[in-house]
Amino acid sequence: MAPRREKRRMRKEPRMGKAKTFIGLGIALAAVLALVAVAGWAFYGESGHAYVKVDNARVAAIEPRAGMEYEYRLDGVAADGAQAEIAFQTSRELRDGAYLDLETKPLRGVVSWEEVDYDELPAAVRDKLPQEG
Repeated sequence: MAPRREKRRMRKEPRMGKAKTFIGLGIALAAVLALVAVAGWAFYGESGHAYVKVDNARVAAIEPRAGMEYEYRLDGVAADGAQAEIAFQTSRELRDGAYLDLETKPLRGVVSWEEVDYDELPAAVRDKLPQEG
């Protein structure tokens, strides 16, 4: 009689499938949270301020949308003195020669404006915007 051979059973290594799934879900969740944080900052983040002098020669009537009927494209000055063209919409024509303090958001642009006196402008802005008169 021939000797009996024993069958050795090989142990299977634990599968990494579940671990990989959880790691993948964790990375996806982190990416979504990062996108939500960036979007929140862009829409509701810190406000900036820019200043303009109204020039009604640079206003255009537009197709009314959300109550806005006019679009201004004016040369603006940030509080630090940086200059750029700024576009914003209003529901009415503004007083020609008035100075405006524009509140801006990163992606939304101008979200509000307020008429201010020349003396209320920051010094860096007064140097770049001519005085009314």
